[in-house]
Formats: sequence, C-alpha cells, structure tokens
Amino acid sequence: MLVAFSTNDGKHLIEDHFGDAKIYPIYEITADGYKFIKTVENTTEAEGEHEEHHGDPKKAQGIGSLMKKNGVQVLAGKAFGPNIVRMNPQFVVVLVNNPTVDEALEVLVKNFDLIQERWNQGAERKHLNLKVLNA
Repeated sequence: MLVAFSTNDGKHLIEDHFGDAKIYPIYEITADGYKFIKTVENTTEAEGEHEEHHGDPKKAQGIGSLMKKNGVQVLAGKAFGPNIVRMNPQFVVVLVNNPTVDEALEVLVKNFDLIQERWNQGAERKHLNLKVLNA
C-alpha cells in the first residue's frame, strides 16, 4: 500500500492539518517493512485550490486528486480538519502521534493488517486512530 505523510521538511510530521503540508513523502508499506517511493509537492495552492474557509471542499478535492494521481491509498498525519469525512471514502486516513516520518512508518508497518482491513471496508470506512493504540 502507498502511504503519504504530511510534512514540511520530509522528516518531521506537521502539527497542522494534513492538507497544510508543503510536501508529502510517499512510501510503500507492507507487513514486513517499507520503501521510499518519492516526494510530492503540495501544489494545490498553486493550482487555485486554496482554502476559502475552514473545511473547504475544494481543498479536499485538490488534495484528494493529488494523492490519487500518485497512487496513494493511505494518508497519515497528526491532524486532519473537517475534510476528513470527504477523505475517508477514498483513503485510509490514519492519525498518528509520532514526531517523525520514520517513527510513524514503524507504527504503520506494525499495524499493517489493521490498515489493510480498513482499506477493504471501502467507501464506508472510518479513519483509524493509531494515536490511542500506540501512545
């Protein structure tokens, strides 16, 4: 599965909402480990998808399109805004409490079966809160 992380420097997860990140490193995760694929720049602001108000559906559409275009199935970050309800049917949205991408990757690998199970639920899926499980 391909997972994107919300970060500004490629190493540390941002405290802000997922859609506010400057870049999204994308990794392939399995039950056995992970592999870096590429980094994608958040181009939604440049393409006119800036947020007119908190939870703007245009922003969700822009981020969703960017992730889909890059084959992402899982969105991982410390915080998601009201648009989380628009992302849940398309992606497995995972809340993590880890300060770094590397630490969050370890948590996702450890919980791969749970993430896969959530993906298989399809459009009815809810987000996955790994902050609680791995506090």
